Amino acid sequence: MKKAIAMCLIACMVMTGCGGSKGGAGEPQETVAGSDGQNVKIKDEIIFCQGNDLTTLDATIGQQERAYSISNNIFDPLFTYDSDMKMQPCLATEYEWADDTTLKLTLREGVKFHDGTDMNAEDVKFTLDHIDQRGALFVGNYDGCTIDDDYHVTVKLKAPNPAFLSILTLPQASVVPAEYDEAAFGANPIGTGPYKLKEAVEGDYYTLERFDDYWGGPAKTKLLTMKIVPEASQRTMMLETGEVDVAYEVPNNDISRIQENKDLQILTSPSMKIILMELNCSSDGPVGNPDVRKAVECAINKQTIVDSLLYGFGTVSDNIIPQSAQDYREYETNGYDPEKAKSLLAQAGYSDGIQLTLWTNSNQTNTEIAQVLQSQLAEVGINLNIVTQDDNTSFSLIEAGEDFDLMLDFWQTNTGHADYVFNGMLLSTSVNNFSRYYNPEFDETYVKYASTGEGEEREALLKQLYDDMVTDTPIIGLYSETKVIAATSKLQGLMLSQIGAHEYQNAVVTED
Repeated sequence: MKKAIAMCLIACMVMTGCGGSKGGAGEPQETVAGSDGQNVKIKDEIIFCQGNDLTTLDATIGQQERAYSISNNIFDPLFTYDSDMKMQPCLATEYEWADDTTLKLTLREGVKFHDGTDMNAEDVKFTLDHIDQRGALFVGNYDGCTIDDDYHVTVKLKAPNPAFLSILTLPQASVVPAEYDEAAFGANPIGTGPYKLKEAVEGDYYTLERFDDYWGGPAKTKLLTMKIVPEASQRTMMLETGEVDVAYEVPNNDISRIQENKDLQILTSPSMKIILMELNCSSDGPVGNPDVRKAVECAINKQTIVDSLLYGFGTVSDNIIPQSAQDYREYETNGYDPEKAKSLLAQAGYSDGIQLTLWTNSNQTNTEIAQVLQSQLAEVGINLNIVTQDDNTSFSLIEAGEDFDLMLDFWQTNTGHADYVFNGMLLSTSVNNFSRYYNPEFDETYVKYASTGEGEEREALLKQLYDDMVTDTPIIGLYSETKVIAATSKLQGLMLSQIGAHEYQNAVVTED
């Protein structure tokens, strides 16, 4: 069972970034070729803004997407994904499965941390042990790491897991120095990435400066600053006035205005994020019946949501696995069929209709989705009551055992593998099993699937998992979000990531 990643990285032009392979920036530049072929000067600093502040700069602590554009430029993982979700080498240049549970890694030589020390096998072993101690990423399947020499390690698993390599692409799996100090690291991170921390003002801005000893060559732009701007419309205005070069999370209704502005541009990418609805499978009310849950899905016209609310910047989800993810399959699902929805309700004993409650936060898009769902479900006899509360309140109520019917939520498959969805949301033991889906047969099938190598047996097990998701309908995937970034038209070379870990290593903004 031998498989190796080539040691050479993909060479890419500045307009396309480095393909997720974190290399090839070359020497620092003061000019780039313009559209007319003439050299033009580039700015010393790129400023981007987003709505949410960071909770820590320590990449190894479980983070949300809000941290990825900073952490992914400070740190490097062992492997990474390119913009098409194809795995590429990063701090590991080769791997070999010696057997089903033994992974041998060859590490990149000549890599330095921001403090000038060399990255080696001791740091990788420490990182993997540290991740395991945190408990979540390896799901209890890590059995240790041994150092073979300075640039070779052997990782042992307790059971086979073909998806294990995908875990090593996560920002949370970034390599940190063995001298890691948890108390100080969140404010003073030390990574191997193309940028290092220069200044941080919590709730205001974070500035990174180019790390000239980066193994892939210095980044093209000297400084990278992220500003925290909670108000979405203000982010658009700051882009229009030139206060920032890049704006994340711009309102959908601002996109057409940005597209009409010759000085601005819209950049898009497919996404690993699915906007979804969780249904309480353990409810004593109507939604505890799988026929009712299927009726809810059959009553929803997902395409209408994408077209009317997202202006087309999204893709209808036929399940909760992103279409770019490994082990995504296009099997039969509960499609839009209002008459079938009515029939399922009657079959469940609710021919006169039912009343359900939907929890959602006050996010503008979620509020609009809830209103569309309310209208669509009413057409089949489901009266939907909308309760608006912050996400933390909803999660706390669920954890406390509070009964509920439906909840709008999202899930981002950061590893790019369906396994991340199954073990993250659908197992009886999953921390994020907010739908309270407890199916021993599903659990047993998953264990077999997760430990079975590629082939007909694994495919049959995967099909059973999909069938159970359709039959039991614990979660309804509504749509896959398109990543939308607004930027000055002078921006080149930003590589978008399907999980939001956008790479600025080859990005530049030209001057007038």
